[in-house]
Amino acid sequence: MASITTSVGPLDVQSIVSQLIAVDSQPLTQSQSRVSNYQSQLSSIGQISSALSSLQTASTAMASGSFLQQFQIASTDNTIASASATSGGVAGNYALNVTQLAQPRQLVFDQTSGGQAITDQNAALAGAPGALSFTVNGTTSTVQLGQNGSAVSLSSIADSINSAGIGVNASVVEYNSKFSLVLASAQSGPANAFSIAAGGSDSGAASGNTLAGLSQSGAAAGESAAAQDALLTVNGVNVSSSSNTLSNVINGATVNLNKLGQVTLNMSQNTANVTSTLQTFVSAYNQVISASNAALNGSMKNNSDVIGLQEQLSGLLSTPVPGVNASSSYAYLAQVGITQQADGTLKLDSSAFTTALNADPGAVANLFGNAQNNGYANAFNTAINNLLGPNGMITADQGDINVKINDETNLQAQLNNQLANEKSSLLNEYTALNSELSAMQQSTSSLANLLA
Repeated sequence: MASITTSVGPLDVQSIVSQLIAVDSQPLTQSQSRVSNYQSQLSSIGQISSALSSLQTASTAMASGSFLQQFQIASTDNTIASASATSGGVAGNYALNVTQLAQPRQLVFDQTSGGQAITDQNAALAGAPGALSFTVNGTTSTVQLGQNGSAVSLSSIADSINSAGIGVNASVVEYNSKFSLVLASAQSGPANAFSIAAGGSDSGAASGNTLAGLSQSGAAAGESAAAQDALLTVNGVNVSSSSNTLSNVINGATVNLNKLGQVTLNMSQNTANVTSTLQTFVSAYNQVISASNAALNGSMKNNSDVIGLQEQLSGLLSTPVPGVNASSSYAYLAQVGITQQADGTLKLDSSAFTTALNADPGAVANLFGNAQNNGYANAFNTAINNLLGPNGMITADQGDINVKINDETNLQAQLNNQLANEKSSLLNEYTALNSELSAMQQSTSSLANLLA
């Protein structure tokens, strides 16, 4: 009798179910792809938003027009007087003739009351009082000495005076193994000079003074000095100052006097800093264009809001400052060297801008910011505020995209549940079928064996 053979065998249940689930997972995959695209759109919107914020910062820096008032100052001889520009300067030359430098009052004490030199700064001083008093600017302050029973020495006197913070500085100087106590007003000028009110005697001069059992030799008197103000002329005008640093003599500048002599300070507009401010604005504008172009070429192809943003910015550039006659003054940025290129970006011609600024600085300042708040910097500020505000395009688009992502996330949760239930059902179904097939295979094998 012929033998019976069979090809029936157990099924690969996991493989079958996986293939079926893969087919039914296409809606889930499509949803995940949409979410990925939405997230890319959010990223693009975020980059545009960041670029707009930078543009707003750059616009704010130009809104008052004060950015044009940036000056630099140079000295013909820094060893006599050096200077640095601050703000609010006026271009011009300033001739200085420095005839006296400001200095603080200084008294040097180098010997005991008995006329002996001091060879140990830490040795106890005979006849030292328990306290000293100094008067500075009409205020008398007391400095305690020898506290807690400690000995009064040259170094302890200096420490006590410095710790008191009364406008008098003290130091100990050593020369040829001999020590001196040096007192100096914390600030220069007669108005800030100190006087000894108690604990010594004050002659009011550089010599004939005593302090805490100390006295002055002829050498110490020669090393002492009276307080004095700085004296100079600025373009022929007499000026005096208690300090060698002058901040209120030349508008927009701080002048440091270094020695006697004649020097000229030249204040001129710092065109490099002005140009840098303008370039920051131009670069920030171009970054907005770059970010929006990247969005239109990527996840936001042909997006009407992004296209509208570019059109709005371009429209600002083509709108003249209200009330300005473009034929006789500056009404457009292009007239002062800031021009729009074919690709929508801006370009700065610093030479053209400098020429315009020199020709009519008031008109240039009005172009960016003015009392009517309708200069270009004002216009950009307003437009960006609207774009980034709670009802603006950026915020609205971000909100819409987040809603879509949330909807897709909810859909994916539903699809995952459905797929999980489907997978469980298919596994049960095909496992049962596999069992039946196995039983049939066994029966067939037994019958084949009987007929063999």
